[in-house]
Amino acid sequence: MIVSDKIVIDLTENFANVGSPIPFVKECKLDSDLLPYPNATLTKVSLELEVTFVKPNIHIVGEIVCHVDGFCDKCLNAVSTQISLPFDQIFFKDSSDEEEAYVYTDSRLDATKAICDEIVLSLPSSLLCKQSCKGLCPKCGVNLNEQQCDCDTSRENAFSVLKNLKF
Repeated sequence: MIVSDKIVIDLTENFANVGSPIPFVKECKLDSDLLPYPNATLTKVSLELEVTFVKPNIHIVGEIVCHVDGFCDKCLNAVSTQISLPFDQIFFKDSSDEEEAYVYTDSRLDATKAICDEIVLSLPSSLLCKQSCKGLCPKCGVNLNEQQCDCDTSRENAFSVLKNLKF
């Protein structure tokens, strides 16, 4: 994974205001390899987070907005969309007993890996132009969102022969 922008948070203000959430807003460019969609581009990522120092940990909560350009998985039309993902993570001081825990050192917190992990784990598995997309006709290939076709797309269930078996 190649990261174009690092997401580093300066914690100096948080240390001076224990328990008070401090806003962190940033737009950044991350690698499109984070996306599960073929031929899609992650044009930018917008972060609206609140960072709270809760001795000795840092609690970050907010929203990640992924701006994605690609093609609908059902009808192949061009799609330009924003996908909002919730973010809620605790970062531990220096090290943790848990191997998978996110950590920070001194007064700087690099949230890049946590943000990238959240994007990979939370994005929907398919990119659609709209939730009600009908896709393409499997016989003639017409876009069913734009027009209807007269193709017979009904088929016999391949498992229907099993109902005739006698035990």
